[in-house]
Amino acid sequence: MRYKFCPECGKRLEPKPIGDEGLIPFCENCKRPWFDSFSTCVLSVVVGEDNKILLIRQSYGDTSKYVGVAGFMKPNETAEAAAEREIREETGLEAKSVQFLESIFYEGRDQLMLGFMARVENNELSLSSEVEQGKWFDIDSAIKTVREGSIIQKLITDTKDKLL
Repeated sequence: MRYKFCPECGKRLEPKPIGDEGLIPFCENCKRPWFDSFSTCVLSVVVGEDNKILLIRQSYGDTSKYVGVAGFMKPNETAEAAAEREIREETGLEAKSVQFLESIFYEGRDQLMLGFMARVENNELSLSSEVEQGKWFDIDSAIKTVREGSIIQKLITDTKDKLL
């Protein structure tokens, strides 16, 4: 989010030099800067007992593509807890472990994606209404199934290196 008006008082913000940050939107009325903000999301490569990868098709948006289990972090939630919650909510599976892979900024939506590999013991799915289908893939098929060049494809590839 790029601030043009102060969220506190509604006055137009003016660029002001702030230390090493450069010109930052500043409210002269509230005497505070408003740094651009973005959403923080988690994206998990869910790995089953047999090292298969779970991909889902969502029930909204582009329902033709398989994607990873993802969602927004909530206030006061750790990234690991968010990954575990999203897996549980969308698939009914309990993550036995979550391992941070990397963070990637998704410019198209101003989102910081925190990537995880999550291991689950049970492969029995209980899908939420957000998920149209869940399907297990061997790792090479998972890499080929998701959108070429996507963040989830990169994370699955990173996971493959960790599973070998």
